[in-house]
Amino acid sequence: MKPIAPEDWRPRGVPDLEPAAWDAVRNNVNSIVVAGPGAGKTELLEQRASFLLETGLCPPPVRILAISFKRDAARNLRERVALRCGSELARRFESYTFDAWAKSLLDRFRLALPCDYRPTADYQVDVRFAYDRPLRDRLLSICENVGVTSAKVMEFDVTRFFRQAISERQIDPVLVAKPGTGMALTQALWRSALHSGNCSALPFPMIGALAELILRSNPQVITALRSTYRFVFLDEFQDTTSSQFFLFNTGFHGSNAVVTAVGDNKQRIMLWAGAKSGVFDVFISNFAARRLGLVMNYRSALRLVEIQQHIIAELDPDSPSPKAADDGTGIEGECRLLKFADDGREARYLANIIAGWIHTDGVKPHDICVLARQQPDLYSQTIRAELAPHNIRCRVQNELQDLLSEPLTTATMDAFRVCAGGRVPTYWAGLSELVLGLRGLDPTDEEARAAIHELSIHLDSMRIQLAADNTEGAIAALIRGLMAFFDESTFRQLHEQYLQTEFFDQTINSLAGHLARYRAENPDWTAALDAFAGVNCVPIMSIHKSKGLEYHTVILVGLEDYPFRGITSKNGEEECNFFVAFSRAKKRVVFTTADVRNIGRGARAQGRSDIVSFYELLAKAGVAIETIH
Repeated sequence: MKPIAPEDWRPRGVPDLEPAAWDAVRNNVNSIVVAGPGAGKTELLEQRASFLLETGLCPPPVRILAISFKRDAARNLRERVALRCGSELARRFESYTFDAWAKSLLDRFRLALPCDYRPTADYQVDVRFAYDRPLRDRLLSICENVGVTSAKVMEFDVTRFFRQAISERQIDPVLVAKPGTGMALTQALWRSALHSGNCSALPFPMIGALAELILRSNPQVITALRSTYRFVFLDEFQDTTSSQFFLFNTGFHGSNAVVTAVGDNKQRIMLWAGAKSGVFDVFISNFAARRLGLVMNYRSALRLVEIQQHIIAELDPDSPSPKAADDGTGIEGECRLLKFADDGREARYLANIIAGWIHTDGVKPHDICVLARQQPDLYSQTIRAELAPHNIRCRVQNELQDLLSEPLTTATMDAFRVCAGGRVPTYWAGLSELVLGLRGLDPTDEEARAAIHELSIHLDSMRIQLAADNTEGAIAALIRGLMAFFDESTFRQLHEQYLQTEFFDQTINSLAGHLARYRAENPDWTAALDAFAGVNCVPIMSIHKSKGLEYHTVILVGLEDYPFRGITSKNGEEECNFFVAFSRAKKRVVFTTADVRNIGRGARAQGRSDIVSFYELLAKAGVAIETIH
């Protein structure tokens, strides 16, 4: 493809960009783009990728590295860049989560680590490692060996210790710690994770720290990294943790790479997970970055943007006030605050209005989202029971959201859908493109036609096997057979999170288990795949899981003190959670509160005094409490 002259390049898929977005897309300097919800942060990164690739400013073999926080965000960005500029150019756009990028570095260059910090080749990812109870038990088992008493370990906050000792500190491989100190306990914890069993067991903060050590101590690796990636994108930058910033900073500080970071301090809801305070200012200082701001809101209706203006004025007075792209001539937008005597009445009322939206107004079930600050399974249990008589399916998404975002899941679902319903164009095209991409074939080649014929034969075989056996074991075997057809090694190289065999196997087994369960509950494979994907199903999730998503209607259940109890810490995180929940909606927001609520601890009275500021904000914006009897 002949490169487009930069001055002739135009945005793909949108009529135009606001001036600051044009600047961010076309400039050749490090930038931090501050943008509120609906401002098109992801769109900006897609357009910048298209601009760099289509104009040849990112020429072969140079690549773009994009880092997001959620797997679905990384996948979405990768897929949308391919739509913008075509699969051929998009092959040089690599989209990871921070965790997946760190893991890919460790998997590739593990042997470059010093022996004391080198995990076994078959190391496992232990997501529960830093949970309070297992971490305390581990520390108790090793503390006496390094002169720290068990009584001392019982006294301190072990999760805070982990964050300060591991997540917020770079590894010093030559430091000799004095017995009885926190550093001695830190080094003992590293030894326990790396060398205490048959294989190492590491949480992602440790994986990130090891990846950073690889870069810091191996000039050849960091030179190769910087030669490969001349452009770096960082999404949701406000949530970057100290360990993630160490990794990124070691990789690219002082390099020729041009970095574009996007984020919004008003959506900083990951302090509990170690989000680095003041990360915008640190980035601007370290990378001599320019600060740009986007003001347009392309998501929310006019009335909702007006309410956001009130919230933003309180949360971040220095932030530019958003402007609605929607002029309100269609649906102006709606926000309601509903008060109930108890959660039973709340559930019945919500089930009735949800049924009306779906059956009368024509809103799709999957475009109505029920949110809870935490424990969405408990906060939604009565609502789910009340929706059933209306023949409305709903599902708590927290468990499946990550699995549905996996490339392995996408490929499997496409194959199973073709097997269940014939050559459905969308799914057939996805599989065909994947096969040709993995084999490095041009669609016009004779070899490409042969490869597509082989794909057709393989899917015919899968179709027969799917009809014959729907057990979990049989489905897992079909998935492995599909990976073998694609060439498992090449597929895992393409998606580097699968280079570690344990995670690859876990993903297959988890996917097979869920597919077998949904098939057993549904009359055929098409219905089962729809149910697994959440088609025509009301999603229910925590505010954290909703980050980056958008829906026609958002219902936040439980605007009460207990779920937002972190507000007493006065670090601003709960205010950001409130803002994130509100800003997911395109047309309608409904907040609910109940005087009495049963969330697994018996019926208890609910207070609203700690979060009275939320109610005051809504009142200032003209949203009054409606008491529903």
